[in-house]
Amino acid sequence: MTYESLIQEFGARYGLDGLAPEKGSATLSIDGNKVEIIDDADAGAAVIYAEIGYPPPDADGHFGEMMLKANHLYLGTAGGTLCQNPETGAYVLMRPVPLAPLDGAETFGKILEGVLSLVDQWQAMLGGHHEAETAADKEETEARGFAIGGFMKV
Repeated sequence: MTYESLIQEFGARYGLDGLAPEKGSATLSIDGNKVEIIDDADAGAAVIYAEIGYPPPDADGHFGEMMLKANHLYLGTAGGTLCQNPETGAYVLMRPVPLAPLDGAETFGKILEGVLSLVDQWQAMLGGHHEAETAADKEETEARGFAIGGFMKV
């Protein structure tokens, strides 16, 4: 299977008539997630690229540490890699899918569904991490004798 035939077959199977690779990449939105399917011709693979979200401005690196540990032996990535886009700062899950053994769009669709399920899980953890950081910051602030009022500490 070639990258182009995968994209055509996938688009036809799932009613995405306008899906076409442009400059080696096809972009679609699934359940609010932007997903790119990138041609990695050198590896003979299609790479699923999906953003998880952005770290908070005052991130302490704990979430990034969790991502690195999840990469170990692909235990938390189902064969993909968690990383941070150096250009945007967004956390990303990338999963290469070898084209040679791929038997069609249905199999690719199942792999994509699994990747998006993991993205949802990581987004939930990232949201929980943001909430935990916010709660910890509030407790620390209150412990120092400050109260939060509007946009200012009074």
